[in-house]
Amino acid sequence: MKPAFRSVTFFLAIMPLMISISICLFGCRDKESATKRSPPEGGSSTGGEITVACEAGVSAGPVSEPLFWKNVRGQTSWFASPVVFDLDGDGSNELITAYYAIYVLDSNGDLLAELSDGDGRVYAPHVVVDLEGDGNTEIVAGNGSKVYAYEWNFGAPAIKDGWPASVDGAGSGPEVRGMSAGDLNGDGSIEIVVTTTETAEESNGGSQVWVFNANGTLFQPPGIGWNAWPRYNAATGVGNDADRNGYGHHGYGCYGLNVAVGNIDDDGELEILATYDNHHIQAFNHDGVAINASSWFTNRANEFEGERFTWGQFIRWVDPDVEADHYHNHIGEWPHPSWTEWAQWTHSPPNIADLDLDGKNEVIGVPNIEMNEPYETQAYGVMVLEGAYGDGSRSAMRKAGFEELKRGDLPVKVDGWYPPSAPPAPATVNILGDARPEIIVSLNDWFMYAFDADGQRLWRYNFSHGKSIMFASEPIVADLNQDGSPEILFTTFGDPLELDSGNLVILAADGALLHDIPLPNPGENGNGNGAPAAPAVGDLDGDGALEIFVQTFEHGMDIFKVPGSGTNCLLWPTARGGPLRMGQPSSAQ
Repeated sequence: MKPAFRSVTFFLAIMPLMISISICLFGCRDKESATKRSPPEGGSSTGGEITVACEAGVSAGPVSEPLFWKNVRGQTSWFASPVVFDLDGDGSNELITAYYAIYVLDSNGDLLAELSDGDGRVYAPHVVVDLEGDGNTEIVAGNGSKVYAYEWNFGAPAIKDGWPASVDGAGSGPEVRGMSAGDLNGDGSIEIVVTTTETAEESNGGSQVWVFNANGTLFQPPGIGWNAWPRYNAATGVGNDADRNGYGHHGYGCYGLNVAVGNIDDDGELEILATYDNHHIQAFNHDGVAINASSWFTNRANEFEGERFTWGQFIRWVDPDVEADHYHNHIGEWPHPSWTEWAQWTHSPPNIADLDLDGKNEVIGVPNIEMNEPYETQAYGVMVLEGAYGDGSRSAMRKAGFEELKRGDLPVKVDGWYPPSAPPAPATVNILGDARPEIIVSLNDWFMYAFDADGQRLWRYNFSHGKSIMFASEPIVADLNQDGSPEILFTTFGDPLELDSGNLVILAADGALLHDIPLPNPGENGNGNGAPAAPAVGDLDGDGALEIFVQTFEHGMDIFKVPGSGTNCLLWPTARGGPLRMGQPSSAQ
């Protein structure tokens, strides 16, 4: 079931049947039967002035076309993007990849180790970090309902003492779908945060968000009188979820990379952002306590009239006037998707960024916008919410310029489950030189978009290649020719029966196409064709130039070399920004 880089023929033959029996990828209730639509013709645009946005090296000219170096055979890839990292501190990098096992490759791309203790797939991007600051690097990955941490000790990896940790609190066998990490309380030790597909209500103990210490135990900050994690919990009273603000919390599954870690308030600790399959986005303090939204939002229900909400106690409606009437003025018809749109966060990874450089972070999410019964996705949209700073009066309020969601066109429709739509994971980094970050994201409508910090669309690029089913990976951002202007890289994937759906696409900072490279020697896989995980960039072989690493559904990993490149500017080099997967740039990790 987990071959060590041997031929994938047997694995690929049985995998579609296994997956279709055991897993609904993004919440079965959201399935939409639809007729394929024709992809758009044209529609690309460019925008923004290209300037130096990061440290420049010595540029030899325009970005060279990446050259195919080698293919490394592997299993089916999902969304766990590779990481380039010097695991043992010997000055030579390793490549850590994830399929249904974790594979570690040396600087030549040859197999060093297979870490295959789980019995499922590695869906969420894995974390690579020295958890305790003791000089030993760990590789942490979710596999099924367990989280494994491997200690890398000079080429002799082993499961770390205290691990694996289980996230199966209710006995329903949820899958780990999101992972992030950070030093939540500033004590020098890294905590691991995971989100799961748990759909249980409070009544049977199901929880969706878990936080673990470096030793695999549940994270419990000192000095509090409640159990911090997991959340949501069914306990009442101070610090707990069942009766918070009278209404309590109600959790559903987190189906696609639904977690970020960063600072969104005035204290010194880090917060956790999680998105759920019930139209909610929640913000937690490091001690597990949900953060209050602005007192502008209050409960309208008779039994809880006037009670304040936490971030995750209320549905986010797309129309700001609907939210004002329902949550603030308490007037008008109660909203319903039969007549107004709501935001659905099923597989929407949040990011944390200071868009206006005022020293206060915002939360960026990309929910799909639903309407009608049964629910139909109308578009994907960018929502930006303010953090809980000062007196909290702006907590979870829409950022100026983003009062209306920045939305795409009608999304790609799939009649069935495969290929899965891409989690709409944005990159939030400065690409145009004004110091403020841009938001770069695919809205699952055949286009990659860039929005500036004021909410203005800068450009979009049509990556459909004429195919009715085509998705893009999360974008990554790096300078590929050392001129100080970063490029945007992403891959494409599509219908399992369309065997030429995989491409590596490279755009300039203004959205202009630089290179569009079909992936060589595609194979077959019932889950999809092409490369669903974000590509990664790094200098694996130590020659000073970059390689690009592309994991595919059906033919392992393709590695490309980029002539004339350097390591001067790796802003968002792998999924979720860096090896801690925080939903922030690599510089924050």
